[in-house]
Amino acid sequence: MTAVCCYGDSNTWGLEASTEARLQRWRRWPGVMQRELGDDVHVIEEGMSGRTTVFEDPFEPGRNGMTFLPVVLQTHAPLDLVIIWLGTNDLFVPGGLTAQDAARGAITLAEMVRASDAGPDEDAPEVLVLISPPFGPLGVLEADSPHGELESRGFADAYRRLADDAQVPLLDLAPFAESSPIDGIHFEADAHEAIGLGVAAAVRDLLDLH
Repeated sequence: MTAVCCYGDSNTWGLEASTEARLQRWRRWPGVMQRELGDDVHVIEEGMSGRTTVFEDPFEPGRNGMTFLPVVLQTHAPLDLVIIWLGTNDLFVPGGLTAQDAARGAITLAEMVRASDAGPDEDAPEVLVLISPPFGPLGVLEADSPHGELESRGFADAYRRLADDAQVPLLDLAPFAESSPIDGIHFEADAHEAIGLGVAAAVRDLLDLH
């Protein structure tokens, strides 16, 4: 069976902007992807609210994605593919991190996956990095990230520059969904559906599952 691990933050966990509750399994984007790819693929959810790429947030301890990634890789090995969707929370870490910082963090995680032995036959899994759509108006969250909305518009360019150098596959989610106008960083169920379908198509191509 093909094993795919989705490593992300609250958007992978499934927080719906309008309700602030967790969407049901089959309405979250990894569940949508599972439905599309079928029973021969095992989609593993590893989403955690507040998770960053590689940065420590003094107000959200235990959220550094680099610290926990090796545990995830070994817990779920062997993995055929690791999907990384992180970077949003980097722009909320005190100190004014940039889109470039988030991109460097995400590509660092991708390189950790590629250096691991968590794939079949103790090889490295394949990796796919997702690029978050730009933030919408942050409303009350703006106080925690006054530069975030503007900086997030640079996600796609920053991720592409670094991924090209590292030869890491990317999927930009902006064509599939927009951040909710309610809080600017999360999504509604229809956006999860669109994201799940888009990622499923990319996974089919990457793993040659046609």
